[in-house]
Amino acid sequence: MPELPEVETVVRGLQNTIVGESIADLEIPWEKALVADDPYESIVGKSISQVRRRAKYIIIHFDIGALVVHLRMTGKLTPVFPEKHVTVILHFESGNSLYFQDTRKFGRMEYTDDPEELLAHIGPEPLSEQFTPQVFHKMLRSKNRLLKPLLLDQTFLAGLGNIYVDEALFQAGIQPLSIASSIPRDRSNRLHSAIQSILIDSIKAQGTTVLNFSHGDNQSGTYQAALQVYGRKDQPCLVCDTPITKIKVGQRGTHFCSECQKLF
Repeated sequence: MPELPEVETVVRGLQNTIVGESIADLEIPWEKALVADDPYESIVGKSISQVRRRAKYIIIHFDIGALVVHLRMTGKLTPVFPEKHVTVILHFESGNSLYFQDTRKFGRMEYTDDPEELLAHIGPEPLSEQFTPQVFHKMLRSKNRLLKPLLLDQTFLAGLGNIYVDEALFQAGIQPLSIASSIPRDRSNRLHSAIQSILIDSIKAQGTTVLNFSHGDNQSGTYQAALQVYGRKDQPCLVCDTPITKIKVGQRGTHFCSECQKLF
């Protein structure tokens, strides 16, 4: 599933291609892909004023209302006509189009008059000015939960997924089975720094392509070349040569180094 860097990469591409476009027509080959009381009445004739990201969601703003898009496992927004698996098509007055392609058909578009209300349950953005080391430490201290599932919980912290949580925990030297409230201040500061630096670096690399993520006109991300633990089961740790361990935590495959990462 695309995580914060991948979604941010998609958003930046859309900002350069669809802002200012007016929707002339709409096709919905897969009806479940678009949630709206009256899709044509809600969307056709409107102009796109802004595209932004919130957590793992893409928000396409109109003058009134917005489309909130979640790519889920295999969703993709592309201006290039895909040969198959198209679930929604936005046709613009310019003659261009935007295609929602989704092999597994889990992705969704939802029209809303108030995207802020729709996404009010989402936690803070990890790259925002408000997400300080002090705030993060207080957040952790208030949760007596396993750290890995907590960091994946979008109501706790926005945008993180399996790849970047594993990488951040490795960089901070914390085992994923640690209890959040037990993390000392120095380690929570390291984890805060790791989360931000990894996300920033991945955005610069246009995300991570492990299986099928691509953006724009089928371009892939390159951050997979920088991964330290994710996808490296039984391979030597790049720091200490200990074989990387893979276990299930909260039903998610989890990679870590038993030597470099401490259990709290």
